[in-house]
Amino acid sequence: MEWVVERLRLAINAAQLGFWDWDVAQQRQEWSPQAEQILGYAPGTVDHTYENWVKRLHPEDRERVESQIQATLQTYCALNLEYRIILPNGDCRWIEAQGRMILDGDEHPTRLVGLLQDITDRKRMVKSLQSSEARFRAVFEQAAVGIARVATDGRWIQVNQTLCDFLGYAPEELLQHTVQSVTMPEDVAGDEQHYQQLLGGEVDCFRREKRYRHKEGHPVWGFVTVSKECDPDGNFLCFIVVVENIQARKQIEQELHQRAQELTTLNMVLVQTTTMLDKRNSELDQFAYVASHDLKAPLRAIANLSEWIEEDLSGQLPAENERQLQLLRSRVLRMERLIDGLLAYSRVGRRDRLIESVDVGQLLDEVIDSLAPPPSFKLVVSSALPVFDTQPTALRQVFANLIGNAVKHHHREEGCITITVADYETAYEFAVSDDGPGIDPRYHDKVFVIFQTL
Repeated sequence: MEWVVERLRLAINAAQLGFWDWDVAQQRQEWSPQAEQILGYAPGTVDHTYENWVKRLHPEDRERVESQIQATLQTYCALNLEYRIILPNGDCRWIEAQGRMILDGDEHPTRLVGLLQDITDRKRMVKSLQSSEARFRAVFEQAAVGIARVATDGRWIQVNQTLCDFLGYAPEELLQHTVQSVTMPEDVAGDEQHYQQLLGGEVDCFRREKRYRHKEGHPVWGFVTVSKECDPDGNFLCFIVVVENIQARKQIEQELHQRAQELTTLNMVLVQTTTMLDKRNSELDQFAYVASHDLKAPLRAIANLSEWIEEDLSGQLPAENERQLQLLRSRVLRMERLIDGLLAYSRVGRRDRLIESVDVGQLLDEVIDSLAPPPSFKLVVSSALPVFDTQPTALRQVFANLIGNAVKHHHREEGCITITVADYETAYEFAVSDDGPGIDPRYHDKVFVIFQTL
């Protein structure tokens, strides 16, 4: 019998269990050394009394524990307690106590015996697991992407609210469906192939874009990541499915694709239009050349004939007739200039013009000299004319037209023409003004219309 007791003692010590025995009738207690250590007492340093045990109880647990002990004493039921004790150094430890009533022959309680065990580490582990589970649940429910656990047959086991919102279902509604039933039929086969590869161990996870069927019937695009959930032994439990809503991205891609097609079509039209314009410009240049040649030829003949007549009848023509012949040649010259103007206008915007440094003062001297205004006209030119890069031919033509018109359309034989410039840092503003009658404001809208004389 002694060897049985010894083995029992060794087993209790190995399990780090403390033994206690409470003589209810005599109100005496016996604690094993292990029980004393669990309660924070050095073995043999304290009386084994109910009061000393109560001193160790956490204040928040004392009322509950004493109530359960009294219930056991009155009903003889088994005692199962979990409570906290406060050690002398201030540490808090969790204790699990189990006890049984021992009755005498008259069914009266004589002793309450049981075991103590320090379960602080276990409590910490449980609390850590609970915290981890709470964090997982918070991440699961509050994630910005849809998350679900799915069985091998496609049944939804657990779904979060984001996924439900994405598919348009309430959680309890979605749990009545399968992955296949909320997937567009065209994408079901592709899903099945990937799931089989995952189950067969060919891949650890798979990702793909697919279309789900919204509760209202229209397709919605999702980017799906699927992996396996296994137990600690590596046995498959279910699939973990993460769904990102890419509906907006797909709509943008579709719009961009449509715009790309439109641009391709537009480019083809532009190429065709450019080809046609090149052809028309070539035809226009050819026409301009022919027109210049064919129109100028008879004009030159007319001018030559007038000169021959004047030479043949030299000294015989009245002064009025000589003036008319000269007027005829001046009209021919004017006609040639008009033809040259038409040709230059036809090439506007189609010919690159040379950009070079231009001394505006020198350019104006050349223009005025070529125009040869009558001596009765006074020209006042600003002395602060700039030198800048521009198209000299175009600028010369502008000044020639403005100065020539100021002389030509003046209402008197004499006049004053003033040429000034204003520097605006990013541009120069030239002004050609005269003391003539000007143009009636009601005709100002026609000033820049080609070949208009006002």
